[in-house]
Amino acid sequence: MTDHHHHPSGECDTTGRHGMLLFGAGPVYLSHLPMYHCPHHFQVLLEAELPPGVLEKVTGDGLFTFDPDPFPIAELGPHDGPARTTLTGTVFRGHFERGGTPIAKGVRVTVRRVVWFRDIEDAAASGGGLPYLCFGRGEQVFLAHELTTRPNFDQVLAVRFVPGTVRTQVGHPLDDDVAELRFDQAQPVTFGRDDGIDRRLHAGEVATGSFALTRSPSFSRGFTVGVEVERELYLEIDELA
Repeated sequence: MTDHHHHPSGECDTTGRHGMLLFGAGPVYLSHLPMYHCPHHFQVLLEAELPPGVLEKVTGDGLFTFDPDPFPIAELGPHDGPARTTLTGTVFRGHFERGGTPIAKGVRVTVRRVVWFRDIEDAAASGGGLPYLCFGRGEQVFLAHELTTRPNFDQVLAVRFVPGTVRTQVGHPLDDDVAELRFDQAQPVTFGRDDGIDRRLHAGEVATGSFALTRSPSFSRGFTVGVEVERELYLEIDELA
């Protein structure tokens, strides 16, 4: 994804090949593989739907990516009118630019929900703590490292909430069932350590996440919960150095 597009005025034309990580199953999610230059300077998470027959091809623990036909990724951002609702491209087993194998071509993906969209070109440094974005529901909950200033890293994790660990921000126990923690829109969550590649979350780790801006199911103003990292789905460092 090394293409650059600029209008004569210098404003970025965001049309390009915007490769995406493909993961989950019911719903499926797409995570744009970003960089800090035009036209790829956007962190985007999408809830999507695959056509019949394609979903069965992307099951298992392997890496899957989606290479959509070139399109302006800004069309997925907040708009006054309808946002882009479909993408067409090729599904790969493995990384589409690093030896991956195409397993389905001409795939029309329906965008059901834009879970997160942010321009990271001039992103500020983390305000404190190791920042992630939490999204999903039921048996499918994920963390994506929230991208701030460079150098940075792109990481997506499959996680689970530890039962009986929901607390207020000051540590008082709450009766909230972790199964009720459902995030159709990505929610910022921080962990009590500095932001940096060497401090990232790892598979098998259990850490306390702080949802300072999110109400718990019992409407507590912010809460903490134990988060167990089940699997690392993706990690990229070099493209964001």
